[in-house]
Amino acid sequence: MDVLRKQLESCLNILNRGTGATSPTGLNWLNDLCAALLEFSTLVHSSLCSHKQSESAEMVCLCLSQIMICIRQVESTMKLGCGASVMASHQYFLDRIRWCLKRLMHLYSPGSDAGIPERSFLKLVDSVLDTLAVFTSQNEENTDALNCFPSPEEVLSLSNEMRVYIDLILGQSLGFANVALSQDKRALSALCQKVIRECNAFQGECKLPGSASYHSNLKLKAMNLEQALYQLEDFINDALLRLVFTCFLDFEKFSVDKIRTVLSNSSEDDAAADELIADFDVNIDRATQIGIFAIAFAPNLKMKTMMRSCLASFESLDTSLIPSLQANGSDLHSDILEQHFNEEVTKFKAALQEIIDSRALLGCYLELLSAGIASNEKVCDKERLQDLAEMSMLLFEHFHLDTNRKVLTETKNQVGEEYLQQFVRILRECKAILMCASQVEPQRIIKRFKILRSILRKLHGCLGVGKRDENEPTHQMGKHMVEDVTDGHETNDNLDNFTGLTTGRSNSILYDTGRRSRVIRNQDSKQTTEALKTKPGLLKRESLRTVMFKRQNIAESRRLYNTICNQSADLEITDILDQLTGMSNGYFEC
Repeated sequence: MDVLRKQLESCLNILNRGTGATSPTGLNWLNDLCAALLEFSTLVHSSLCSHKQSESAEMVCLCLSQIMICIRQVESTMKLGCGASVMASHQYFLDRIRWCLKRLMHLYSPGSDAGIPERSFLKLVDSVLDTLAVFTSQNEENTDALNCFPSPEEVLSLSNEMRVYIDLILGQSLGFANVALSQDKRALSALCQKVIRECNAFQGECKLPGSASYHSNLKLKAMNLEQALYQLEDFINDALLRLVFTCFLDFEKFSVDKIRTVLSNSSEDDAAADELIADFDVNIDRATQIGIFAIAFAPNLKMKTMMRSCLASFESLDTSLIPSLQANGSDLHSDILEQHFNEEVTKFKAALQEIIDSRALLGCYLELLSAGIASNEKVCDKERLQDLAEMSMLLFEHFHLDTNRKVLTETKNQVGEEYLQQFVRILRECKAILMCASQVEPQRIIKRFKILRSILRKLHGCLGVGKRDENEPTHQMGKHMVEDVTDGHETNDNLDNFTGLTTGRSNSILYDTGRRSRVIRNQDSKQTTEALKTKPGLLKRESLRTVMFKRQNIAESRRLYNTICNQSADLEITDILDQLTGMSNGYFEC
């Protein structure tokens, strides 16, 4: 550990030397920094392989990935010259490298935390369900099973531990609800209320060990809580998929280039510019929430690091990109940051496309498409149809990735490939007819979208047939009947016990940057509690359990866990070593 810390101190010294470099002869420091980082990475590589420090590996890979990104940007700024705008960008990336080096130094300091704590929504839900299985798996007719039932003291201990996990689950759920689509917020609030009610009921039963039907009541309450958690998880999976389509579409609607154009043609107090910036901010928050859930489902450390690195870049740009546009939207500094942001968005989209499940993604779009067709048959809305056509491009991009193309080749007689080609052709027709929508009858436009839906239904029907793992856990769900979740004083009593809920919005991926206050927003501190107190409505759609991301079965997950510990860190560090080797052999000119 001391050796690694000294190597990081050497990197920091070289970086400080480079900060003051102003002449071409003083720019060799970047080569020296890459060489020092190469040596550090080699040492870390050996350390992780020998000690299998999987938790610290995540933070090490994240910091090194961010350093690699910033070094490339520094190299680019060196080639642009020495103007004030370039120097601002140069300093921005140097500061990020310094931050990452200091974070690594803290990681290798005595008594420091091991790395990124694993408290994902998926892990938390699985932990609670495992605890509930202790109660739900008891057979009342089996006396041996009853003898193995936990003692009243153990029951109380398990319920208290489970309450902590449920608190975290609800916090993450409400954090997602803050940025969810408006039609999903109410249902999420209602489902959170149901989990709270069932949790309180279960805990209340745990305190009555003397009752005659103690075991039976505990099992019933545990089953009710289990069902409530499954409903919450199912709905979040569905809502996440819907949010992915909206988020990807809004990356184009509220792009940095459009903000620059609006700012250049508006006054300082222009409400339109503020509104566009607010929409941009909301979309970044949505992308962050999507990324946080995607990290939990990433198949290996390399994919997790890629997603975390994108979120860390968004986090850093959060307090720099828009202010640079507001200060002087046409200078080189804002152009460099915009290019960096667009690169990270592209990587974010590509990483998410690899993680997300093809059949679930296609099923979600079919629901959106059907809803769009139904509404447009009443009143034709060209803008809504254009949005649906743009959303379908997400499917086009998804199935053109090599990793996702395999799903099509596995279909019977490879009909998936044929349906994909039909999808591409009809999509072109839909986009073409929208270009001349004013000259075409609405029924003809709707007909094209119905043909699109028909083809996608066939594609959806053939995906995964005969390939699904029978051992993969599934949970049949009926309707989300959330109208009976809770109301009146019972709601308030339940909420009183959950006043400590936090949505985790202040937690950072890497950089400790404060939230911007460019646009005044109504975010009252009581918003979380008030959201829970909202009287829920009724979900009118029958929901089958859909899995947003590629989930492995239990045996496969255990195998992957061992693989991650033994190989994944190896792969990620090796990639970084290769990049650093290429950089350290380079020559930088100003």
